[in-house]
Amino acid sequence: MAVSYKAPVKDVIFAFDVLDSYNILKKIERFSDFSPEIAVPAIEECAKFAEEVLAPINSVGDTHGATFKDGKVIMPPGFLEAYDKFKKAGWASMSLPYEIGGGGMPYTLSGGTLEILCAANMSFVLGPGLSIGAISGINFNASETQKDKYLPKLVSGDWTGTMNLSEPQSGSDLNHITTKAEPQEDGTYKITGTKIWIGSGEHDLAENIIHLVLARTPGSPEGSKGISMFIVPKILVNDDNTLGKKNNVHCISIEEKLGIHGSPTCVMEYKNSTGFLIGEENSGLNYMFTTINEARIRAGGHGLACTTGALQGAAQYARDRVQGRPVGMSKEDAKNSTIIDHADVRRMLMTIKSYSDAMRYMMYDNQMMLDFSYFGDEDTKDFGEERCGILTPISKAWISDLSVELTSMAIQVYGGMGYVEETGIAQYFRDARIAPIYAGTNGIQALDLIFRKISLNDGNTVNELFEDIEEITKQLMDNNGFKNLGEILSNHLTQLKEITNLLNIKLIEGDLTHASGVATPYLKMFGQVLGGYYMGKAALTAQKQTTDKDSEFYNDKITLSKFYIEQLLPLASGYEQSIKSDIDVLFNINSGNF
Repeated sequence: MAVSYKAPVKDVIFAFDVLDSYNILKKIERFSDFSPEIAVPAIEECAKFAEEVLAPINSVGDTHGATFKDGKVIMPPGFLEAYDKFKKAGWASMSLPYEIGGGGMPYTLSGGTLEILCAANMSFVLGPGLSIGAISGINFNASETQKDKYLPKLVSGDWTGTMNLSEPQSGSDLNHITTKAEPQEDGTYKITGTKIWIGSGEHDLAENIIHLVLARTPGSPEGSKGISMFIVPKILVNDDNTLGKKNNVHCISIEEKLGIHGSPTCVMEYKNSTGFLIGEENSGLNYMFTTINEARIRAGGHGLACTTGALQGAAQYARDRVQGRPVGMSKEDAKNSTIIDHADVRRMLMTIKSYSDAMRYMMYDNQMMLDFSYFGDEDTKDFGEERCGILTPISKAWISDLSVELTSMAIQVYGGMGYVEETGIAQYFRDARIAPIYAGTNGIQALDLIFRKISLNDGNTVNELFEDIEEITKQLMDNNGFKNLGEILSNHLTQLKEITNLLNIKLIEGDLTHASGVATPYLKMFGQVLGGYYMGKAALTAQKQTTDKDSEFYNDKITLSKFYIEQLLPLASGYEQSIKSDIDVLFNINSGNF
């Protein structure tokens, strides 16, 4: 049977300490009172909600799934009741700005709630997550009239929102979208086209769905420069903000998918649907990036959540399962032994748990940089935007790629029982597999990092991050207990710097093909070293608290940091030869011979 989900509250709270979140966020005036007295009760309450409301219907969503009939999507049993509780508890709006009716909490805090809620039921959380993207798109780009009309109900959760980007002939490359927007005399537009892969494009959880749709107006420039963004409600909203007539917006099918069965992925059809332009024509792509960057960070969070959820099941199974005699253990001692005493099972569990910690710190830090980019003063805002620029493609791609590998490893801990649906562990693997794909595939994240992000601010942005990593290496080396860890991290940082300089030279020389061919290995190398940086910070933070009553917890954190830096960080070196090699070999096989 599946293991009941238990939120990792202590791990989440410790992550805030590792990042020094409370002190750092005091630099932002609106978060000057953010403290453990606020964060800890919020995380504990979130854990209670996740364990009692969302986790019990997780497998229901997986086995029953969302269903489609006569243009309507019916959510799995229990989802409607859970959403009503979710909405009333304020989880839909906790970290939205208080100016628009949100709870006004930092995005940093939502890193913890995102992990907990998604680990309990990822399919359920995907819908409200898409609403947050739509809210940001409207809040940062729409007119005051549009904000007044749509934001209150979206923020409260009474309505939900979506982003409509992809089309059958245009996935990640939006240059080829063909959805049309014809201007009308009354200032509205008639939207016509088909959009695919629209998460929660239709459902029965809310009375209205506000679609943000990318489309082209007549005579617009070719490519991405000619894209505009429109608000296209499922049900039109009257001037007095009451609901009016049904718009000509239809879900024509939902996809049968590998995972996230409880989240409907819709094909949406627009036929002369009434739409309202956001901002200016031909600026839709810029507006979209307001929402997509948040979505990319959340995708990393989805990978983290699947990993931590899978770890719980694997660890419990390993504690319970009797099988074989561990090498080096006497026959007498082996009578009370389970597979968690086998070295290889320990290796797998340590790998999953230490990666989970590194992933958590990285994702939460990325969320904290969102706080600075949105709410900081002139100096801290620029820093937040630039650091976010570096972190986002890495946290999205490195974490979500790892989540597929680590949830698969959790299945391996179970052995044959992991392949049996009854245990529930396979759902985490299937649900995790979407995270490297949506919000921009991980290959695109790697290209973004190598072509745009390492050159931000003439390279100063990435160098400032390297300086922060170097500072942690010095602190580790000055610490008698961690000197070896500092030396290992320092060596890999030096290697990463050299590779980064090499790639910058390639870019300056115009060798773009080489850069594109090694972008993914470079991102993986960067992520592995960055993980070492965060685990170094964790070791230093835990050491200061080992005298507390939870000394075993903090000692475990030190052990996990040592395991990561000594056994997982060295994997970064393996990418060096790949990045330096001639990539002509990629094209030496005729495409028809694969």
